[in-house]
Amino acid sequence: MIKKKFRKMLINIVKEINNLTIRIPVPGLGCGVIGLSFAKQTVEMGKYASTLLKSLEYRGYDSTGAVIQDDKGNITLKKDVGAPSVLVKTLGIEGMQGKIFCGQVRWATFGAVTAENAQPHIVKCKKHIYGAHNGNITNTNILKEFLIQEGHDIISNNDGEMLVHTVEHYFSSCLEKSPEKERRNLSVRREAMKNAIIDASNRVEGSYAAVIVDPVTEKSYAIKAGSSLYAGISENDDNKFILISSDLTSILKYTKKMINLREGYVVEYSADEYQIFAFKDLKSKNKNGRIVEYKKGDEIIVQPSKSKLRAEDTELVEPYKFFMEQEINSQIESSRKLITFFNKGSHISKQIGLILKELNLKKTVLDLTKKIYRTETVKDQKTIFDTFKFSNDFAIIAEMIKKRLPKLIEKIHTDLNFKNKEFYSRYSNLFLEIIEGVEYKNDNLLLAKLFDVSAEFRELTKFNEYVNKFSEVIYNAWENHTTIYTISCGTSYNATKTAALFFNEISGVKLNPILPGNFRGQYSNTIRDNDIFIGVSQSGETKDLIDIFNDIDNSGKRVSKIAIVNNENSTLAQEKSDFYIPIKCGPEIAVPATKSYMNQVLLFYFLAIKVGEKRLKGEKDNKNQMEFIKMLNDKKEKMGYIPELIKETLRTTNTDLENMAESLFLQPSIHILATKISSVAEEGALKIRETVLNHTQGIEGSEFKHGPNTILGFNTIFGVLDMDNILKLNKSISSEALRMAQDEKLDNKQIKKLISDLNDYLLKPVKPFNISPKANKIFERVVANLNLIDNMDNNYPLIFVSGPEKRDVNLTISQINTHKIRGANIFVIAEENDELYENAVTAPDGIKKYKAIYVKLPKTDDTLLATFSSMVALQLLAFKMSLKKMKYLNKLHIPMHGVHPDVPKNVSKSITVD
Repeated sequence: MIKKKFRKMLINIVKEINNLTIRIPVPGLGCGVIGLSFAKQTVEMGKYASTLLKSLEYRGYDSTGAVIQDDKGNITLKKDVGAPSVLVKTLGIEGMQGKIFCGQVRWATFGAVTAENAQPHIVKCKKHIYGAHNGNITNTNILKEFLIQEGHDIISNNDGEMLVHTVEHYFSSCLEKSPEKERRNLSVRREAMKNAIIDASNRVEGSYAAVIVDPVTEKSYAIKAGSSLYAGISENDDNKFILISSDLTSILKYTKKMINLREGYVVEYSADEYQIFAFKDLKSKNKNGRIVEYKKGDEIIVQPSKSKLRAEDTELVEPYKFFMEQEINSQIESSRKLITFFNKGSHISKQIGLILKELNLKKTVLDLTKKIYRTETVKDQKTIFDTFKFSNDFAIIAEMIKKRLPKLIEKIHTDLNFKNKEFYSRYSNLFLEIIEGVEYKNDNLLLAKLFDVSAEFRELTKFNEYVNKFSEVIYNAWENHTTIYTISCGTSYNATKTAALFFNEISGVKLNPILPGNFRGQYSNTIRDNDIFIGVSQSGETKDLIDIFNDIDNSGKRVSKIAIVNNENSTLAQEKSDFYIPIKCGPEIAVPATKSYMNQVLLFYFLAIKVGEKRLKGEKDNKNQMEFIKMLNDKKEKMGYIPELIKETLRTTNTDLENMAESLFLQPSIHILATKISSVAEEGALKIRETVLNHTQGIEGSEFKHGPNTILGFNTIFGVLDMDNILKLNKSISSEALRMAQDEKLDNKQIKKLISDLNDYLLKPVKPFNISPKANKIFERVVANLNLIDNMDNNYPLIFVSGPEKRDVNLTISQINTHKIRGANIFVIAEENDELYENAVTAPDGIKKYKAIYVKLPKTDDTLLATFSSMVALQLLAFKMSLKKMKYLNKLHIPMHGVHPDVPKNVSKSITVD
């Protein structure tokens, strides 16, 4: 009974801590909104809706909602508090039929987590419409007052409801401008909705994306006003659809045919047609890079295009059970792929290029590839494919490839026999679609590979053009002493701090990494002509970063703006920068960034070399020139080692990291210390904070002694393990007291009172004065030597990350000895070094329960390479800790504790609100 009581107390404490964390407003999170229109009603609508809602769970799990309209105009709303993974079943969304779907997952901002504040919202005060939004309407309270005064029935405090009511309000007033007999005309109604959205956008303040549906015309309206929004169009003739989502990968599950939506666009759509218009005055770049101006209400022509992302990259494949684990391991291939771009193509693609050039057929194949990409239907693409397959030109090319590249033919034979995941890594999704349904013959796969290589040529040309442009711009900035800023958030910010290390060490050029908020406070009024701004964002939609780029535009200064992104169709890449360089890591599903971080820092490593080569041309001193050449060649050669270094790190550190994770996963607070490579420590700490929900801070090693070291020795940072110690202590003293009470023959009432008083004393050491003398004597004896703090006093965990340079190793040794004698357990991630190892594992005199673990990284003797291996180790450590803590909390049956390596609570992949 006693143990059960305290176990319950522990669970309640953990729950309360968890609830406190959930309620803290965290800036920069977004909801998710979905719109889907089919040409005809489908019994599968509920399955589509459920899959889409669940794919957006990482963006919001406070509430889930769906409106589904059938072909007779009947509208069903299902919404409640809770995550989509649960509610799509309990609300019955999975089994619904319909033609139009509007859905939303919510991360609460305006309005409490209640069913009333859940979205979508159906409104019919003046006209009947429904809709939902993703983002943040900052003048919600003002809008609510206005709408109530105008006679609207407001039932929640949710900003999404204010947005839908505001559109409804202007929709009604716009319709009333037309004669009554014309208001039933569908074209008049559509024009009124168009004007209503423009009028509403003038009144609404904030950053958002929304889907609004007029159930009468069966037209939906997707509004992109500062938050991420993507549109896909079906290629299925059986039942066409258009799909809108805040999340790109959710669309890629169903189609790769995309409609590129930009800031300020509204797309009016049904299943098989769409029109785009501007809801505000816009300036937009066209394909030729020219600025085109649109007035609000102007129609904008946007042709569909094929996404370059691969649909299978959004799926979890065996043996992995979590996306984070899969993406940590996929860094081997994603880094290798990026290096092929640095090398201007793979060995195979270079050889095929030489063959095509020799046969004077390179332009022919390039033109055919472009034609296939631009052709609308797979059927027409197959026609082009088959026509060329039976042509004389292909016969000549195939014969030459078979002679010159026998290994490629062997791989094709292997692919024919074993269609495994490696099969899909060698052929693009587009060309697999083309040959789907036909026999997988050698010539089909060879031609698919040929077109793949041709598509790669186009990407390589563009990539290297922008890399050369980047090195030219940065070199000119260095030569003219102008400032180079890198502006980014979160993981991308840590990547830019590592980039500053690379540029300092390799090219001797200074980068200034800065967070958007700090830039606004420290540098916004000091922008000068010819400054360089490099925006780094995986999604390319990060709101606070885009706001700074808007501020830079409004400064009127002549500056260069460059984007480093994963999403090439993003706002930052397409609208806010002069040019962009992609990191080419493919879709990243887990919220904690791993492979995108790795490709960011790898790209910066390469760019530092390219800028160094640019500087080399201006070097006059022959001796310096020779040393510079030698250093650059060394770095370039070592860059090629990185994929294998990642692979070897994952293989060799796994067991030691498992032991380290076991020691750390329940620690309430951790510090990661690093000398020179502190950005790695900061990113490692971020990964642990995100996935394990433990406080973890990464700092420069020497800084720890300037204040943070006060946490060593006695402290009042207690966690779950300490509560477990209380349980064990309670069991011990209760058992002792019970034995003594039975010896003294106390009755049951006195025993119960004694045990209760002892339980209370554990948490609040105040002696009772209302018990019998015998019970009091027992009480005094049991608590005489009781010291609760002694039972909760543990050494504080410090993780040291060190590069292999002698100076860094010596500094790390000094710090280890300084801190372990003050009550620290030492965990080291570093390359093999006997002296460092001995200093870490040797227990200090007088320190109880000392623990040390040394994780040996593959030997490189190169600090810059060690940034890659140590980061992989920290990613894997965070993943292992997350699994262990999730399992532990699940055993305690704590609901919604938020520990998950893929979708930890309170964080979002694309930060779309302030």
